[in-house]
Amino acid sequence: MPRVGESDLFESSYRKELDRRLDPYGILIDYSADRAALDGGLHLYKSRHASAGGGAEVSGVRVWFQCKGIHATTLSPEELESRDDVVIPGLSLDHVQFWYSAPEPVYLIVYVQALDDFLAADVRDLVDSRGGVKFLQRLQREGQASLTLHLGRNETLERALKAMPQHRSLRIDGPPFRGRPLGHRYDPLRSALAKAEPELFEELVDGLLHAHDFRSMREIDLASLLDRDIGKVSATVGTLYLTYEWTFPGATEYGFDPGTDFRLEAKPESAHGDVLVVCHSRVDASPRRTGGVERLVAELQEIGVDRALLFFNESDMSVPGLFGSWRVTLEPLVHTPQGLDSLAFNVLTTTLVYLEFVDRLSWRYLNYL
Repeated sequence: MPRVGESDLFESSYRKELDRRLDPYGILIDYSADRAALDGGLHLYKSRHASAGGGAEVSGVRVWFQCKGIHATTLSPEELESRDDVVIPGLSLDHVQFWYSAPEPVYLIVYVQALDDFLAADVRDLVDSRGGVKFLQRLQREGQASLTLHLGRNETLERALKAMPQHRSLRIDGPPFRGRPLGHRYDPLRSALAKAEPELFEELVDGLLHAHDFRSMREIDLASLLDRDIGKVSATVGTLYLTYEWTFPGATEYGFDPGTDFRLEAKPESAHGDVLVVCHSRVDASPRRTGGVERLVAELQEIGVDRALLFFNESDMSVPGLFGSWRVTLEPLVHTPQGLDSLAFNVLTTTLVYLEFVDRLSWRYLNYL
């Protein structure tokens, strides 16, 4: 009579349980044949709705996994008591290199029979903990065909499922910008954002600052130092740990001169270190320099803050005097304020911020690379 081997029964059993555990988090992806060194994947849900008929919203995140199982006869409960990790030996070096360099995350998921539970970790994290690319290259030079990876006892499937939505999938087959894939086809120098709701504009500015590791030290009540209500404005002193760069679109050439396809680009400006950040998210009027503002500027200069980033929720030149008023009001801290035309450059070149806000932003115009 036909027989099913013990290892096949073992794998079939834990794979069914794994599918059951993964099912609430996304759409399972199966390969019809085991030819890709992957057992399957999961297209994650963005959210689930508890109400009847609410369903689930599908996200743009996909992860892949390779499954392994460890019998209790191989790793007993008693042995586990003395270990804080689980050893996965005999993994193909070629396969691990393939998983490590994959464009979407690959998780190694291991069923440990002695625990009656799953451990799971991003293969890239596992390899990086051993030395990353240099580690894999060394094994290859030494002629090794397999390797061993270690999963910590704390690397549970539940922990992995919480981390999975943080992954991003990015198309890199579009036109590059200065050698970098952006995940879109829009020209960062020649596109412009449309006016946003104040709350969204503030969130967008915060996202860009966070991407440049801005660490706030204290807030300043700038509005109370002005001589009139100009809308909604906030100010914060902090430190930019990464250089923030932007351009002024008025200095960038949009069209072409006769007989050439060369176009001038604006020279970039930058800020790094201690800065004042001002966000004018609802523009009702332009500011004017006052004695209170002059004292604030002097105080900031005394503590080493000689640069200000100014963001306003209007096109750079659409409100007469707004651009120049902010320069004069905070002189000499502000060189070039950023309106929505200029801010488009930062949104479109800070890819993770673009991906976070792409479905909420509107555009006054978009040009293509």
